Amino acid sequence: MRHLAVAIPCAVALAAGCATTHEANWADKPAAVAAAPEAASAAATVQGEGDELWKQRGDKAKLAAALAKWEEAAKLAQNAELAAKIARGHYLMGDGFLALEDDAAGRDAEYQKGLDWATTALKLAAPEFAAAMASNAKHAEAIKLAPKEAVPAMYWYAANLGKWASAKGFATKLKYKDDLKATMEHVKSLSPDFFYAAAWRYFGGYEAATAGIAGGSLDKSKENFEKAIQLAPNYFGTKVLYADFLCTKLQKDTDGDGVSDGKKKFKELLESVINGDPNVDPEIAAENTIEQAKAKKLLAQIDSLFAS
Repeated sequence: MRHLAVAIPCAVALAAGCATTHEANWADKPAAVAAAPEAASAAATVQGEGDELWKQRGDKAKLAAALAKWEEAAKLAQNAELAAKIARGHYLMGDGFLALEDDAAGRDAEYQKGLDWATTALKLAAPEFAAAMASNAKHAEAIKLAPKEAVPAMYWYAANLGKWASAKGFATKLKYKDDLKATMEHVKSLSPDFFYAAAWRYFGGYEAATAGIAGGSLDKSKENFEKAIQLAPNYFGTKVLYADFLCTKLQKDTDGDGVSDGKKKFKELLESVINGDPNVDPEIAAENTIEQAKAKKLLAQIDSLFAS
């Protein structure tokens, strides 16, 4: 999203009508429970095995095994919570392991899987929203029908959709910009601290990415990132996004020392992640370790990202 500033290619892309559409059959209602009690019991057992593997998700193979177990359980007895967990797992595989490996095709395939599972989660957790969408309502209006119980489904839907759209190109990113914004605004209104202040973190990136071309603001970006850090200081991903999305746009050297403001903050944020303890919150040790690897990779690009 850092390259949203390429406005001319965007206009050309839109004129050519080359935006990709995510096809979701909102009228197709997945079964929320298994038909037979024995199937539900079997599903609970398999899901439990997946839950144990998930605890070791810092290992790519364990994450893949957890997803396989959860997907097996979902075939036996589907529910919104499980579907949202699967969507989160595929996002982590794509945005974490495969992105670090520079496996673009594999990464994007994971976003697609995550989006499909998040769509299922939304159908189950927010049936009124799904019904409105099936009746051709606008997403930005229909999403307001989703209850607080649907926050995990909404968030992982938006997270995967955003990455999926980015992979499809600029026109597709713009096509879904308003839907994503509306979904995240609803998440923030219902649960402002969900997933380590995820909505605040999202709007930090959104405001920076759209500054100067689609109504975004660098000042608002900073406010959102700082709020996310305040609410969830132990989640390393916020600082990595702050450095990547906002700092790279701050090229001014206000104190005249020959180093841009953004470059200083970029280095400060990434070094604090790299030197931090990923186990400061054991619940997200795996995510924090992945963010440390991202920070190292991004910091290595500092001289190419800043003019001074």
